[in-house]
Amino acid sequence: MTQFLFLALAKHQLIYFKRLLDETELQGKVFQPSQLPLPRPWRLSAIAGRLDWAGLIEEKCQERRVKRKYEGFFYRLLLRLELAWMALRVEALLHREKPENVAMWNGSHRYCQLLLALRPEGCGTFFFENGLLPDTTTLDSKGVNYRNSVPRNAEFYRRYIAPEGAVEARLQLIPRPSRNKGLEPIRLPHRYVFMPFQDDRDTQVRLFSPWVGDMRQLFALGKRLADECGLTVVFKEHPSSRETYPDLHAQVHERLLFANGNPTQELIQNCEFVVTLNSTVGLESLLLGKPVMTLGQAFFNIPGIVAHADSASELLELAANFPRWGLDDQLRQSFLRYLAAEYCIQGGWREADGAQLQRVANRMLDNRV
Repeated sequence: MTQFLFLALAKHQLIYFKRLLDETELQGKVFQPSQLPLPRPWRLSAIAGRLDWAGLIEEKCQERRVKRKYEGFFYRLLLRLELAWMALRVEALLHREKPENVAMWNGSHRYCQLLLALRPEGCGTFFFENGLLPDTTTLDSKGVNYRNSVPRNAEFYRRYIAPEGAVEARLQLIPRPSRNKGLEPIRLPHRYVFMPFQDDRDTQVRLFSPWVGDMRQLFALGKRLADECGLTVVFKEHPSSRETYPDLHAQVHERLLFANGNPTQELIQNCEFVVTLNSTVGLESLLLGKPVMTLGQAFFNIPGIVAHADSASELLELAANFPRWGLDDQLRQSFLRYLAAEYCIQGGWREADGAQLQRVANRMLDNRV
C-alpha cells in the first residue's frame, strides 16, 4: 500500500514531488505517464462506467478549438482510444500500488481526471498550484482555483480572527516574465479602468468563464464601457499568452489603450477599479486595496469583497454605479488575513527550501486519509 501517490505531468512537477519524498518524512512514489504499468484490457468494462467520456472529450476538444487545431471525427475517435488505453494503465497502477492518497498538479488534465475517477473509495486527494499570494504555494485537498476549499461565506470572514503571530500577506507583487521583451510603458491616463487579459488556453477561461469566452470578447466589453459609459479602459495582455491581437491594437484610441509594457502593480494602483474574469490579478488587486469586479467564476466571488456581473448589462450597470458597490474593506482585510495565515503555504515551490518542503509535508500529513 502506498501512502502518497504523485502523478507528475511535467519536469518541474517531477523534481518538486521527488524533493518532497526525498527531503521530508512523506512516504510515497512519483509516477509519470510513461511509467504507468501495462493495461489489463479485460478490466475495460468494469471501469468504463466510472468515466465521464463525453466531458473528457469535450474539454480536450475545447482546448484544441482555442488553439485552432483540428477536433473532428477522427481526432475524437483517436482521443477516445487514448483515454481508454490510459484509463486501463491508471487502473493497473492503482491496483498495484493501492494508494491511500493521490497528489497532482492542478487536477484538470485528462490524465488527472482519470486518476481521480478511478481512485479507490476513500482515497484522499491533494492538488498543487501556484500560490494565491506572493511567495506562496497552494495545496488543497478539494481542488484549485474555483474548485478550492476557501470558504465562500462572508460571515465566516466577519468572525475570523487570525492566530497570534500569523503571517501577513505581503503587498509587493512578483512580476511575471513576459514572452515579449523590451515593451515600452505608456503614460497612463489620470482616470481609467484596468482590464487585464488572461490566457485563452488556460482552464480559468475555458472552464470557469461561462459568458466571456476569450479575450476578444473581453475587449468588446471594454469597448462598450468606453462607448456607453464614457470610461477610459486600459488593457494588458497576459505575459505568457501565445495569442497576438493586431486587430485589437488597431482599434485603440485615447479612451481604449493597451499598456503591455507597464508593471501590473502600477496599473492596479493607479486605476479606479479592476474588471477581470477570475484571474490572479483580481486577487492582487484586492491585496492592493482596489475595487474589483469579476465576470467569471472565482473563489473570491464573495459579496462585500468583490462586485460580480453575470452579463454585459450587469457590467454596464455596475460600472455606471461605481463606487456604490457595497464593498466592505474590513471584510476584504479579513479574507486576505485568512489566506495568508491559514490557507496559503509560505514559500514558492520554484525556490523551495527545506522549510517550505516541510510545511507542505506537514499539511499533507495533517490532512491525509
